[in-house]
Amino acid sequence: MSQRFATTIRVQWADVDLAGVVYFPHFFRYFSEAETAFYRSLGPGLLQLEESLGIRLPRVEAACQYLKPARFGDQLEVSLKIARMTAKSVRYEFNVSRGSEALAIGHVVIASVTIAEFKAVDLPRPLRELLQPFAPPDGGA
Repeated sequence: MSQRFATTIRVQWADVDLAGVVYFPHFFRYFSEAETAFYRSLGPGLLQLEESLGIRLPRVEAACQYLKPARFGDQLEVSLKIARMTAKSVRYEFNVSRGSEALAIGHVVIASVTIAEFKAVDLPRPLRELLQPFAPPDGGA
């Protein structure tokens, strides 16, 4: 069974719309903040890791299903798990909750590309080894 990573995020005033709820694209920022904290917890930061491996990890797919509104001041838990890891990509699944209340679920797929040509390449072995404890045993395929 793959491990799950979680971090907390406090909803800021700039995150809410005129109705007083989190404006929908901010959930993608919360996903990104969770991913950044995830890589920081593994040791190297994401940018340092990409630079050392000669790759970038752009998003090639993103989706979010909104279940309940989040509001200014809410403390959210954003969890990340690796649902699938292929030769060239990783699919992260995210859950956003307030206490035991589920607010949103979503996913992001990242692909491994070269820095210079932005050409798809296999995930470098050091990255695969770093992510393996969080990936399904069969890669999620």
